[in-house]
Amino acid sequence: MVEIVCIGEPLVQFNAVTPGPLRNVSLFEKHVGGPETNVAVCVRKLDHSSGLIGRVGDDELGHFIAGWLRGIDVDTSYLKIDPSGPTAICLVQRGYPIPGRSRVYYYRKESAGSKLAPEDVDREFIAGARILHLSGVTPAISQSAMDACLKAVVIARDNDVLVSLDTQIRPQLWASLDDAASAIMKFIEFTNILFTDLGDAEVLIGENSPEKVTQVFKSLGVEVVVLRLGERGAIAARGSELAEAEPLPITVEDPLGASDALAGTFLSCLVEGRSLFESLRKSMISWSLVASTRGEQENLPTSRDLDGAFRALYP
Repeated sequence: MVEIVCIGEPLVQFNAVTPGPLRNVSLFEKHVGGPETNVAVCVRKLDHSSGLIGRVGDDELGHFIAGWLRGIDVDTSYLKIDPSGPTAICLVQRGYPIPGRSRVYYYRKESAGSKLAPEDVDREFIAGARILHLSGVTPAISQSAMDACLKAVVIARDNDVLVSLDTQIRPQLWASLDDAASAIMKFIEFTNILFTDLGDAEVLIGENSPEKVTQVFKSLGVEVVVLRLGERGAIAARGSELAEAEPLPITVEDPLGASDALAGTFLSCLVEGRSLFESLRKSMISWSLVASTRGEQENLPTSRDLDGAFRALYP
């Protein structure tokens, strides 16, 4: 059994080496990505066991993902190799048209990952975990993927497994923002730990004030709310506790995957019983490390390095 089970679509990211419009880019780097996959890797690098439920294609990129995850010791027992569709990919355009930001172009229609289905969800695998983590991305890619995620959160609830949700609304994956809100709010009622940002919160609950956002989600039964505030960092609320943390002073190379690093680190700290302040500050260190380089996983810290950075920055 593993401590944290993630469910979602892994994909391969081709990240432009140089900034600018993709029409002018000639060189790309290949990375493993996907929100839930990133969290599973982050958790494992911080010395906690993790597993991933999902599908990849029976192609070179699918075997690349599976081999990468096995090398990090993420449990891939429920990562299916599916010959009926290709492995999803995305192309990352950096620093254009807004400097310091990235734009992602997805190629995942009819991918193996989009064929994730309820039969892929193993009851015992989830029931034996401490936390189930998912994002708002996977329910958006297909009805069968949404059904699989709903089955997973019901199993978690029925077995006293905490549910962690990162809203991560991707407008290009939904027919409308109303559809996104309707679907994701179905998962909120199962959610114990919520990661979101002000943009997503406005879509979901019509609020963009940090205080109101945390109040509303807590009133809906969420126990821990982690609210990303962009350049201002993040806040975390649990009961009457409130913690704030700023990002490190870095030059952002590519922010993709940084929010997953934050989530994976925060969940690992919660499993360890860390305080809300330590959990959030360590999470912002991980966020900053990932945002300062290309690739969503390569700069994730080990537990030893994260502890060392925390002691140096917060003596």
